[in-house]
Amino acid sequence: MLRNLFDRLPGPVHLAHVLTILLMVGAMLSWQAWQRSKSFQEHHLQLARTSGTGAAEDLETLLNEMQRSMRLFANQEQPLFEAITAQPDNDTLWDQLGKTAKDYFPEYFGFTLTDANGNVLRPDFETRVDEVCLQDIHTFIDHAYRDQGYIHPNPLGYHFDIMVPWGTQEQLRGVFFLSFYPDLLARILRWAQLPEHELLLLRGDRPGLIEITAQGSRDLLERPFFLDSDELARLSYTRKIAGTRWELVDLPAAGLFHDEATRNWANAAIIFTAFAGIGFLMLHQLSRKEQHRSRAEAQALKHQSDLAHVDRLNIMGEMASGLAHELNQPLSAISTYCQAGLRIIDASAEKPEKLVHALKQASLQAQRAGKIVHRMRQFGSKGKPRRTAMDINNVIRNATGFVEPELIKHGISRRLELVDKLPLLTADNIQIEQVMINLLHNAIEAVVTAKTGIPTLTISSRRTDHHIEIAVHDNGPGLDPSMANKIFDAFYSTRTDGMGLGLAISRSIIEAHGGQLRVESQPGAGATFYFTLPLTGA
Repeated sequence: MLRNLFDRLPGPVHLAHVLTILLMVGAMLSWQAWQRSKSFQEHHLQLARTSGTGAAEDLETLLNEMQRSMRLFANQEQPLFEAITAQPDNDTLWDQLGKTAKDYFPEYFGFTLTDANGNVLRPDFETRVDEVCLQDIHTFIDHAYRDQGYIHPNPLGYHFDIMVPWGTQEQLRGVFFLSFYPDLLARILRWAQLPEHELLLLRGDRPGLIEITAQGSRDLLERPFFLDSDELARLSYTRKIAGTRWELVDLPAAGLFHDEATRNWANAAIIFTAFAGIGFLMLHQLSRKEQHRSRAEAQALKHQSDLAHVDRLNIMGEMASGLAHELNQPLSAISTYCQAGLRIIDASAEKPEKLVHALKQASLQAQRAGKIVHRMRQFGSKGKPRRTAMDINNVIRNATGFVEPELIKHGISRRLELVDKLPLLTADNIQIEQVMINLLHNAIEAVVTAKTGIPTLTISSRRTDHHIEIAVHDNGPGLDPSMANKIFDAFYSTRTDGMGLGLAISRSIIEAHGGQLRVESQPGAGATFYFTLPLTGA
């Protein structure tokens, strides 16, 4: 049912339907590409929040546990701390503290103690307890030894420090801190980091400064230590680590969302192109079907018109045959009366020569008119073709005699170049004469239209190996090369009042006799029509 509906739609409607479908498909694919890109981005942002939150909580838990353990250690080893405070130069006490701390904190690499004023009693690594460390110690003391101590990523040593107060609640005696390598925190980042994402610890008081990555401290980076403006704009998650100077951030890979969007739009474009190709292929097929249908309708209408034309010609032929029959009787009567008048004059004593001459000419012309009418009647008769032995030269002479009045009227010169004693042909005399008359009429019209100085028709006959060839040449304007093959088509005519049947019928007659009808012409040099008829027994 849908197919029949489509078959009835005109071409522009097909195009409108295809374009409408393509617009709908394009809109759907565009929405789908945008939705997929949006979902991909939202999914990654959610994953970044989840992994960042988990990593931040793990970092805070680790630091809190380390501070809690250090407080317990400070309380437990307070007598040793007091002994070191009393004897800061006693190496044995320092060695004992270092050994005990290593048992509790195997991953530390340095420690120190300060007094209540923040003065370092004896640094474990003098080169690493620098001015920045001393400043952090004093800041910690100035903030009343708050529960969460500062985390100190020293850029010189690339470590972080954890500080806790030591002493009694009535009197705090100083600060105890341990230094750890950044890999302790980097392990947590590596565990939580997503593919195509990077978890970073940034310095909170210096925007964009990278402190620790999943690979370790920033000294291992093969890039600038600060994030650029594009990277800061791409950050998908940020959270401050409680009790520290760090912010944990998630940095998606450059081009992650853009590349996904590009893939989605590319896939949409490929699918749309495929749909467009299929749509326009269908449109092409429908267009071809429409053209075939229109061509078939045009051919059917032309065929109906041709049939109506043929019917009219048949009616005209029957009317001409009836008219010839009706005219034949008065022409016979005229000839009879003329002959009777001549016999009366012969029987009388007086013989007026002029009257005799006039009656003889009237009788001859009446007989001639009767022959023409008889020939027209035979020409338009529906009888079966009768092939008999005939002399082609006689047929040519009869045909030229038939058109003689037209030649005289238009002042056209006629030349007959007929080879004598040609073999007889077996053919239908009337049909071959019809062909000759048609070719002569066409030649007459050609030279009359051209208005040449001396209009001339040349009719020739000659023998070839197995045929007799007849040629009708005129010195008219000739034929256009593009018309050479069309003039033999039925109902094709170069004249507005022409029926276009003469040459088509002539070719059919000649081919039915086993011959060929062709034309040779050059514009401005006239045209020559040739037809051949096979010799009897050839």
